Amino acid sequence: MGMYAALRVAQWVVGKALAPVADGVLEAWAANRNFGPNIEAVRMELLLVQATLENAGRKELGRPAMEELLQKLRDLVHNAEDLLDELDYFRIHDELHGTYNASEEHGEGSIRKLALNARHTAKAVGKLINCCTWQRPKRHQRSCDNSSSAPNANQEVSGCMPKLGKLLPCSCFPHPHVGDGNSGNEQETPKLEFNKVDFSQRMKDIVEKLQLIRNEVSKILIHCGPRTVPDIAQIRPITKGRIDEPKLYGRDHVMNSIIHDIIEGQYCDQGLTVLPVIGPGAMGKTTLIQHIYTNQQVQNHFPVRIWICVSFNFNLDKVLEEIKRYTPRVEGENEYSTTEELIVQRLKSRRFLLVLDDIWKFTDVDDWKKLLLLLGKSQEMGSMILVTTRQKEIADQVKKTEEPKELNRLELGEFRKLFLVYIFDVEQYPRDKHHLLHIGDEIMEKLKGSPLAAKTVGRLLRRDPSLAHWRRVLNSKQWANQTNGIMSALKLSYEFLPFYLQQCFSYSALFPEDYPCRSHELISLWTGLDILIPTDENPTFEGIGLSNIKELITHGFFREEETADGSRYVMHDLLHDLALKVVSHDCVSFRLSDVGLVKIPPSMRHLSISTEDLGEYDAVSGEKLMSELEEMKRTLKVEHLQTLMLFGRMHESFAKIFCEFFGEATALRVLYLPMGSVLHTFSGLIHLRFLCLGTRNIRVHLPLRISKFYHLRVLDLEMWYGIGDFPEDMSNLAELCHCYTPSRRYAELRFDLYNVRKLELLEKLKVFRVNKKSEGFEPKQLEHLNKLWELGIYNLEKIHTEDEAAEAKLIEKKFLRRLTLDWDSERSSVEPGVEEVVLESLQPHGDLQVLCIRGYGGPSCPTWLGDLWDLRELRLKDMARLKEFIVEKSFCVLIKLELIGLVCFEKWVYPTELQSSLGGEVLPTDAHMFPLLQVLIIKKCPKLSVLPFSDHIVSPYWFPKLQELEIHDCPEFSSVIPISWIESLRRVIIRRVKMIMEFTYSKLSAGVEFEIIGEFDVHSLDQVLAFDKEIGLEKLTLSRCPPLELKNLVMLTSLKTLIVENSVSLVGPLGGQDGLEWDLPIEYMSIKGLYGNIGKELTELLPHLPRLSKLELSHYEITTTEKEEDDGLLLFPATLCDSLRELDMSFCSGLVLVDPPTLVPGGGWLQALGSLQRLKIQCCRMFLSTFSFSRHLFPSSLQFLMLWHVKGMQTLEPLSNLSSLTRLKLLYCGEDLKCQGLQSLLTTGGQLNELEVRGSCRFFAGWDPVEGEEQKPHLVSSTLQALRTDDVAGLFAAPICSFLSPGLTKLQLSGDIFLFPFFKMERFSKKQEDALQLLSSLQQLEFWSFDDLQQLPARLGNLARLKILSIYKCPAMSSLPNDGLPESLQVLGVSLCNWKLEEQCRELMDTIPKIIIE
Repeated sequence: MGMYAALRVAQWVVGKALAPVADGVLEAWAANRNFGPNIEAVRMELLLVQATLENAGRKELGRPAMEELLQKLRDLVHNAEDLLDELDYFRIHDELHGTYNASEEHGEGSIRKLALNARHTAKAVGKLINCCTWQRPKRHQRSCDNSSSAPNANQEVSGCMPKLGKLLPCSCFPHPHVGDGNSGNEQETPKLEFNKVDFSQRMKDIVEKLQLIRNEVSKILIHCGPRTVPDIAQIRPITKGRIDEPKLYGRDHVMNSIIHDIIEGQYCDQGLTVLPVIGPGAMGKTTLIQHIYTNQQVQNHFPVRIWICVSFNFNLDKVLEEIKRYTPRVEGENEYSTTEELIVQRLKSRRFLLVLDDIWKFTDVDDWKKLLLLLGKSQEMGSMILVTTRQKEIADQVKKTEEPKELNRLELGEFRKLFLVYIFDVEQYPRDKHHLLHIGDEIMEKLKGSPLAAKTVGRLLRRDPSLAHWRRVLNSKQWANQTNGIMSALKLSYEFLPFYLQQCFSYSALFPEDYPCRSHELISLWTGLDILIPTDENPTFEGIGLSNIKELITHGFFREEETADGSRYVMHDLLHDLALKVVSHDCVSFRLSDVGLVKIPPSMRHLSISTEDLGEYDAVSGEKLMSELEEMKRTLKVEHLQTLMLFGRMHESFAKIFCEFFGEATALRVLYLPMGSVLHTFSGLIHLRFLCLGTRNIRVHLPLRISKFYHLRVLDLEMWYGIGDFPEDMSNLAELCHCYTPSRRYAELRFDLYNVRKLELLEKLKVFRVNKKSEGFEPKQLEHLNKLWELGIYNLEKIHTEDEAAEAKLIEKKFLRRLTLDWDSERSSVEPGVEEVVLESLQPHGDLQVLCIRGYGGPSCPTWLGDLWDLRELRLKDMARLKEFIVEKSFCVLIKLELIGLVCFEKWVYPTELQSSLGGEVLPTDAHMFPLLQVLIIKKCPKLSVLPFSDHIVSPYWFPKLQELEIHDCPEFSSVIPISWIESLRRVIIRRVKMIMEFTYSKLSAGVEFEIIGEFDVHSLDQVLAFDKEIGLEKLTLSRCPPLELKNLVMLTSLKTLIVENSVSLVGPLGGQDGLEWDLPIEYMSIKGLYGNIGKELTELLPHLPRLSKLELSHYEITTTEKEEDDGLLLFPATLCDSLRELDMSFCSGLVLVDPPTLVPGGGWLQALGSLQRLKIQCCRMFLSTFSFSRHLFPSSLQFLMLWHVKGMQTLEPLSNLSSLTRLKLLYCGEDLKCQGLQSLLTTGGQLNELEVRGSCRFFAGWDPVEGEEQKPHLVSSTLQALRTDDVAGLFAAPICSFLSPGLTKLQLSGDIFLFPFFKMERFSKKQEDALQLLSSLQQLEFWSFDDLQQLPARLGNLARLKILSIYKCPAMSSLPNDGLPESLQVLGVSLCNWKLEEQCRELMDTIPKIIIE
C-alpha cells in the first residue's frame, strides 16, 4: 500500500472510531456514570489525529518511517474504536434493562460503590447471557485481575475487558429455550463485567499513546514540503499507431470483421460511424486497434489516419489540436482560420479514420457532441472513429448506432499459443520442456485469458525454465510484484476509483477467487466493515450497496452473471489478486491446506479461509494443522481480528481445532460461517456487525445469544436449516438492518421477529406473520419501520378490518422497493369482500418496484395498482376469484409479469380510453402495450385462451422489448404466437396447452430455433405456427406432429436444421407446386422413430436438399423385399454425392445394404458418396446380411468410421480402400472378426492413427503384420498412435508390438469379463511383458475393468516416455510394480480400485507431479 493510500485508510478508521461519539448519546450516558470527561478526552484526541492526517495529506511524505508511524497510529485508533464500541454496548444494555439506575443508587467516589454498581450490572446481565453448552477451554481464559486498586471483595467485577461468555453455542437441548431461565448456574456462567476504573484507565492510556505518536508525526510534518500531486495521466504510457506485438492472437475474427465492415461492409457507405471497443484492462484493446490501423487495406481506404491517445481526461482542445496536426493541408487554407475551421476545410472531401485510444472520462459530455458535430461535416462517406475504453458508461456515451465490440478473455487455444511464445518463442512446448506442461497449464489457468498477463508471466517464467521456479511462481503469484506488468495496468483502473469504491472492491477479495457473490453478500460484508455510510439522499445500506455494485460493474471490477437463482457478481482472478495486494497490510485470504505457507503481517485484521482442499481428518493431519496454526499465531494477533470468514466444509475434528485457535477473537465485526462447519463458543462478540451462520443438521438449534449482539446490523441465516425459532428479545437488536432467513417458504416461515416495531432501522423483513401470537405481531408493528427496502406480510387472512390493515402505513414507506402480500392459500374459508378492503388498505408508496400478491381471495386487483408508476416486476399467484386483468397505464416501466394459478382468469382489460377503439378484439396500432416488458410468465390459468394481443401484431409499440415468454398448464390456450413479429423475443416455452405438449423457441447467436412436441389431435402445423412469418427459422424440431406440408415447407427459406421424431410421417405429398423448382437450404437432417414409409418419403425429399451435409436416421424400419413394386427402398440422389459429409444410421433393425447396389442412380450406393467423411452404423444387425463382399463397402473419402453391432465382416479387407481413414471403431462386430487387411490402413497410403476394437476377442490372434513382406521395408512401422482393445492376449505378441512401436503413444487395455466370462486374467505372462517393452513410444497407458488382475506388468519403469498411467476398476490389484514406475511419469490416476493400492499411490505425491484418486 502506498503512503497516501495508507493515509486515506487511516482517516477512514478514525472516522469509524468517532462514530459512537458523533451524536452525544454516549457522552450523556458516560456523564451519568461520572466519567464523561474521559470520553471527551478520547473524542478530542481522535479529532486531533484526524486533523493531523488531513494535514499529512497535503505534505510530501516520502519516507518509509512515516508509513510505519501511520501504521502505529492506525493500530491505536483501532484500540480506541474497540473501547468506545464496548462502552456503547454497555450503554445500549443499560437502556434495554434499566441497569443505568444502578449508578444513581450509590454515591460517588468510593471503590465499594463502584463495585456495587458493577456487580448490580453484572448480575442482571449474567442471567440474560447464560450459556447452556460447550465449555470454553481453560487454557484460553485470561486472568482478569489486573486492577490493584480494587479490593478482593470486588474481584468479580475486575477485568481488562468484558466477557459475554459463550454466545454462539450449538445447543443440543430438545427445545431451543432449555437452559435460558433466570435460575441456575450463576457461578459457572461468565459474567458481563463493567469496571469503571478499568475503563477509565484504558481511556487514559489510549489518549496518552495517541498523543505521543500524533506529536511525533506533527513534528515531522513541520519539515515536509507541500505535496505535489502527480497527474495520473502522466503515469499512463502513451500509445502509438504502430504495432507493438507482431502477431495478433485470438482476435483475428474480430479484426477481420471490423476491417470488412469498414472497407466493403455496413460502414463503408454511411456517414460518420463511431465504433467503441470495450474491455477490462490488459485485454488487448489497443493491440487490436493497432493491427486494424496499420492494416494495408485500411491504409489504402483512408487517405487520412489519426491516432490520439486520450488517457484519463478527454480535453476537446487538445484533441482538436492533434487532429489538426495530423491532417494534411489543403490548397487555399486561410492561416488565420481557427482550429475548427481548418479541420472542416481539410476533411471536407477526405475519408478519415480517427482512433481515440483509452478514454476514461469526459469532463464535459457536450465536448463529445461538439467533436461529432465538427467531424460530421465531412462530405465523404465511410469515415470512422474507433474508441477504446474500459468503461461501459463511456462506450454508451460515444456510440451512435453501433453496439460496442466487447473484448473478453482469449480463447484457451489461442491464449496458450501466445503464452508459450512469450516463454519459448514458439507456440508449443519444446520436446525437452514437456515436464513443465502440467504446471504451466495451472499457471495459465490463473491468468484467465489476459494477453498482458501472458506477456508478464511468460517473461517471468522464461528466466528459469525449471520445475522448481515455475512452482514458486504459481504458489507465490510473483506476477503480482512485477513493476510494469499486469498489476500495473489493473492498478491504474483501481486508482481511478473514488475511495469508497476502492474500499468496496478491495475488501470483496475476502470472498474466494471465482466466488459468485450475490448482492446481499457483498452489501452485508461492506455494512459489517462500516464501509457503507448512509446519507440524507441515500439513507439505506441496501440503496448505497446496490449503487456501488452497479458502479463497480460499470468500471469493470465485477462481472454480472445471470443464473437461475438471480444475478451473481464475479471478480476476475487477476483483479482478485490486485484487491488482495492493495489490502495486504490487513487482509489475508488462503486455503486452510496451505496454512503453512501463509505470511501474516502483524497489522492483519481481516481473515478469510477456504477449506475446500483440506481432505479427510486423521491423527497425523490434525496434529499437522495444529502445529501450522500455532506457528501462524507467532505473528497473528487473534484478539485484533475484525473479520473471520470460513468457506467450505470441514471434518468435526478439524472444526474443534479451528475453534480453539480462534477462541480469543473478541474484536470481530464480521463472522461468516455459512456451511455450519464451526458453531464456535466465541466469547465477547460485543462488536459484531455481520453474522452469517449455516447448518444442514435439522436437529441443531439456533444459538440463543444472538439477541445479545446489540451492534448487529446484518443477520444472515439463509443456510440455516436447523431449528430456527428466534428468542422473543430479538427486538433488542435496535441496529439490525438486514435479516435473511432460508429462502424456501416452509423454512422462512419459522423465523419470526417478535415486537419488530423496535427495529426502526430494519431494511429487509422478508417474513412478517400477522397476529402469529396475541401480541407482538400486529400490523401496527410495521408503522414506524420507514427504512424498509423489502417486506413480506403473511397470514393476511387474520386481518379483518380496513383500519387494522391501514396501521401498517405502507404508503409512508418511501424506500420500500419489494413487497409481498400473502394470504394462506390453504385457509379454511375466504371472505372476498373483507380481503378486497384489506388489500385496498395496504397501498404501498408509489416508488415500489417489485410486487407479489399471493393467495388473495378478492374478485379484482387493487385500484392502487394503477398508481405504481415505477413498478418493474409484478407477480400474481393463487388468486382464485380474479377473472380480469387490467393492463394499467402505469405498467409503462414493467419489466417482468407473472400470472400463476389464476383459475378464473379469462380476460384482459385495457385502459378506459382504448375501450371504444378496441371493438372487443384489436388494439389500435399506435397504442403502447407493455413498452418495456421483457419477461411474461403465465402458468396454471385453465380458462385463459389468448394473450393480450390478437394473432397478428402489426404495431411496433406492442411488446417491443419482450425477450422471454412462458405459458404452462393452460389447457384452453390455443393462440398462434406471432413470434417473428416481436423482434426482441429470445426465448419462448409453452407447455401443456391446447394441442401442444411443448413448444420452445430460442433466438441465439447461432440462429432461430423451434421445437414442437404436439398432441395427436393436432391435424396441421398451421394450428400452432404461422409459417409465412417465420422465414428466418434456421432450426426446426418436430415430435408427435403431423407431417410438414409442402406449402409450409417452401416458406422456410432459411432452414438449416430439420429434426423429426416420433411422428407418423415426415412430409406430406410433395407435388402441387405447378411444376416449379424448389430447394431448401437444409444442411443437417435427423429422422427418428417415424411410423410411415420413410424410404419413399426420403427418396422424394432428398433431391430438394442440395446442401445436405449431415443425415441421421434412427429407430425405424425400411422395407427391403425384392419385389419390384416395393416402394420402401431408399434412393440417394446424385446431388448428395458432392454434399453429404456425415451419415449416421442407428437402431434400424430392417436396414439392409442391397447387393447388387441399387440405391444410387448409376450404382455404387455408399461408395458413390464421394464427399462422405464420417459414417456411423449402429445396431443395424441386418445391414450386411445380403452383401457378397465382392467389392469395397464404403467410399475412400471416409475419415471416421464406426460400426457397432454390425456383423457379417470376417476381416478388414472390405475396408482396405479407406486411404483417408484416421479413426476406426469396431464395437461388437462379431467374435470372429480378424484384423487381416489392417496393414493397408496403417502403412504407406494409409492414415489410420486411432483404432478401437471391442467385442472381438481374437482380433489380433496369430497376426504377423510383416509376414511375407521382407522385401517391403515400408511395412516395418505403422501410423497408429492410439489403440483401445480388449484382445490383450492377441495384442502382446512380439511381431505386432514391434510393428506398432514407432507411432503408438496411447494404449488402453480392457478386461471386461461380462462380455467374455471365460477370459480371466490374473497376471501378464513373461512373453506378454516382453512384448509390452517393445512399445517404447508409449506416453499413456490405461488398464480398465480387469476384475482378477493382481499385478501390473513388470518393468514398467523401462518405458522411458510414459507420462500418464491410469488404473480403473481393478479391485484385485493391491500394489504397484515392485520395480517401480518410470521417472518420466507426470500423472497417476487410480479409480474404483483396492484401498491398499490407493494408499500406496498417496505416498508418491511428492515424487509424481499429479496424482488423481477417485
